[in-house]
This record gives sequence, structure tokens and C-alpha cells, in this order.
Amino acid sequence: MGLFPETNQWELLTAAGLRGDFQAAWIEGDDVDAIVAEAGCDPRDTLDCDLTTALRWHGLGSRATVAWMGPHTPGWTFALVFGDADPRLGLTERRVFDLWYAREIDEFSGPGALYEEEGLDDLDLNDDVGDEDDLEPHLVAVGRITGRFVDAGWLAERRTLRRVTAS
Repeated sequence: MGLFPETNQWELLTAAGLRGDFQAAWIEGDDVDAIVAEAGCDPRDTLDCDLTTALRWHGLGSRATVAWMGPHTPGWTFALVFGDADPRLGLTERRVFDLWYAREIDEFSGPGALYEEEGLDDLDLNDDVGDEDDLEPHLVAVGRITGRFVDAGWLAERRTLRRVTAS
């Protein structure tokens, strides 16, 4: 894996349908069942689906807080969070890199933990808050740390949509 992805990460995500609010977390650990339990997700209320289906389901106006969760790379789990939940999902005992973007107000909040990581000095990680332009370097940084950038294969993977029941 190189230092930079072949394709702009944010452009890939928006082309895949993430045009509205965006809350995501890269969670250290690949035992999805354990992470689901720690995050307070209902293990029975699930739907295995691709990103397009998860976005469509969310777009139907569901008020439930759900997370589209599954493997990212060995050692890491990805969660795209829809609804009124902290993208960290209450996972205080794990290393979590969370990103939050609200398109309506063009506001971004990134993982402050990135500033503690080494090997990211060449990225423009000005602050952990900003606007849409600040997303790309943070997405690249998370990709470097977790060992995988977003690409067509990543976007096509099936993960599980889960209801978040913990508040």
C-alpha cells in the first residue's frame, strides 16, 4: 500500500451515495460480534447489505439509529452510523477513528487521536474541525493507519446494518 490512494477518498464516497451527513468510525479490532455487543447494537435486528442498500434504507426516513458495520482490514472494523448516535458508538476501551460531516452546515469533525499518530506529517491535518475540504486528508490518514484506503472493492463489500439500542 502506498502513502496515497489512487483515487480521492471523499469523491469515491460521495459518488457511492454519501452526499448528506456522514458519520463513520474505524474501530480497532476485528471481532465484530464483540464490538457489536460493546456498542449496544441489537444482535437480532440486522440486515446484511451493500452500501447502496444501507443508504437507501436510511433515506426512507427511518428514525432508528443504525450502523452499517463489518470488516475493514484485519484488525479493524468499519461502522457507518446513521441517526443520533456518537460515531464512536460508546467504544471507550478501543482505539477508534471517527469522522463526522454535516453537509447542511458544511461542518466536519475528525478524530483528534490522529494527531497522536506518527507518519502523517505530510498530510494537511490542520485541525480536527473544519469544512468539506478537510475530509480528504483525514480519510487518507485513517487509511494509512488501518492499512486500507476506500476503493471500488471496499465500496462493494457487504456489511451488516444493525440497530443501535444503547443511548
